[in-house]
Amino acid sequence: MNSYNVARFTAWNAIFGGLAACATLGLSVVVTGGDIEMVPHGPAMLALSAEGRNLFRWWMLADVLGFYLPFVAIGGYFLHTFREELGALREMIAIAVAVYIVCGVAGAVLQLSTLHPLAHVYASGDEGAKVAAAAVWTAIANATQNGFWWVEGPLVFFWTSIAARLLKQSGWRGSFLLHIVGWGFGVFFVCGFFPSLAAVTDAGETVGVLALPLWMLVFGWQLLRRAPTLAVPNVIRA
Repeated sequence: MNSYNVARFTAWNAIFGGLAACATLGLSVVVTGGDIEMVPHGPAMLALSAEGRNLFRWWMLADVLGFYLPFVAIGGYFLHTFREELGALREMIAIAVAVYIVCGVAGAVLQLSTLHPLAHVYASGDEGAKVAAAAVWTAIANATQNGFWWVEGPLVFFWTSIAARLLKQSGWRGSFLLHIVGWGFGVFFVCGFFPSLAAVTDAGETVGVLALPLWMLVFGWQLLRRAPTLAVPNVIRA
């Protein structure tokens, strides 16, 4: 696969990923009515209708396809393009992006796969089963949001700070969005450790997850336009 095809592949990953991330935000509002604190509340989530649970599962799938898997392509392309400028930082960023993807996918898939079974137990009518199912869901949701997703903060702050600087130096527009993403995730991580700073934590998370899809769309569009200048497609060479 030549540079032209790789660039287009990465660009479309960024664009479709950005759109999926936007869908994630929309589905979160539909499922929770704008009250994201509903998710770790076991009784509320397990009492959702079948349609509501299916929308939640689509939400988690969009999360995987939007915020995480596209960075396999985006991260790989960035590390290859700036391999000389990065030096030893290349391996550090590769590990940070990989851990970010693994933590994010693990948290989303864990919630996606357990909601239906626990909801069926909760609907059985037995009071003991309801309490147990609600407790299990609350534990899973908290482990995801305050564990897997919380630890993404320093990882994202690390690689976005470096990526934004190098992209800006190379003439890419929208690098300021990466700075916003990094600081949003950084605030989310630092303040998220202290329950009394919940409002600041939520604000940092909101800023980060709103800015990241915008950057993905801007980056993907620019890369799509730059792709023809990177290498001439084989079909044209012939």
